[in-house]
Amino acid sequence: MSPSPVDGTRDDLGRVVVRTAEALAAMPWEELRGIDGATHKVLWQSGDVVIGLIRVEAGSTKPEHTHHGAHHHMLITHGSCVMLGRRVDEGSYVYVPPGVAHAVDEVGPDGVEFFYTYRPVEVGTPDVDAVVAHPV
Repeated sequence: MSPSPVDGTRDDLGRVVVRTAEALAAMPWEELRGIDGATHKVLWQSGDVVIGLIRVEAGSTKPEHTHHGAHHHMLITHGSCVMLGRRVDEGSYVYVPPGVAHAVDEVGPDGVEFFYTYRPVEVGTPDVDAVVAHPV
């Protein structure tokens, strides 16, 4: 029996997603919750788990906010900013545990772009209808 062909639209149910640099560049940047100068691309999502890119333009900020029940990992891919009181630039990694307030401030002259993961804390089996999350 020969293997099944790869389906490029697959997700965490054992499916594969491959997006080339060209495909990522072609994806439109979408407004991020009405924040001026902040946009994002969702690369993958399964339930409340989200992986994507965020861009904040020079002169803009992403206001302080807290994810009370989620881990947040970020890898700066372009530009610079201040997160958690420290200047970070291309290649820097930031981890924000649940309950820690964080913002994107003092964005550098080239703006800042970062790859992020947002993963809710796993506790028991939640009532899916009662879970409300704001991933980014």
